[in-house]
Amino acid sequence: MEKTLTYKYIVAEDEPLIRHNVLKKVASLDLPVESVGDTGDGQTALNLVKTNFPHFVITDIRMPVMDGLQLARCLYESYPAVKCVILSGYDDFKYAQEALKYGVSDFLLKPLKKEELQTALQKIILCLDAEHQNCSPIDTRGFSPEKLNELVVNYLRTNFRTDISLSRLSEQFGFSQEYLTKVFKKYNHDTPLKFISKLRVAAAQQLLINEPNMEIKQVGEYVGYPDPSYFSRVFKSNTGEYPSEYRLRCLGC
Repeated sequence: MEKTLTYKYIVAEDEPLIRHNVLKKVASLDLPVESVGDTGDGQTALNLVKTNFPHFVITDIRMPVMDGLQLARCLYESYPAVKCVILSGYDDFKYAQEALKYGVSDFLLKPLKKEELQTALQKIILCLDAEHQNCSPIDTRGFSPEKLNELVVNYLRTNFRTDISLSRLSEQFGFSQEYLTKVFKKYNHDTPLKFISKLRVAAAQQLLINEPNMEIKQVGEYVGYPDPSYFSRVFKSNTGEYPSEYRLRCLGC
């Protein structure tokens, strides 16, 4: 039997009663999710993202220290794989428009309705399931090599943090490992696995600069390398520097 994945989330809401109510509503939905933290401001929420690696964040807009839109922007820029749901007591188009710029999954109005919350979270879960390959293989029959390559590239850009192998790609797209590699190299001048490595290292470079307090081990875990020694070796093979050297040179401290 296939194991059901459980997705982690964080709630950021400065009103304790509302925050408790959100947690209670989510728990009552019987969805495969678990809370890994809650807080009353955006900055602490961002710190929790760095340490607890949630799959999504539910955040209010108006909070002290860092508001929900600022938090959404930070997630969009530094943690693009983390989904975001915004709660607001303001039915104002400018807030929704701003939220959409940062890839927010949903914009829900207070008082929060259980049905709307359920719909928003189910949409996120479907998206996360797809990213973790808990979905049917993609039907690529009749696709040209160029179109197949486009699908594979988009898939890798979305899922590079997960455990991807050539055999899994072969199952997902319905072609042999040899054919997939041949097509991919024709258009990208790299094998799929080297392409994944470059995506992970590029994401790690961004985190090393934008999140100076994030431990190098955590950076590696976040981009898909749970073994810190292996992460350092891969990083150096791609950049010529170890992660610590890269951070020191870029930040000058």
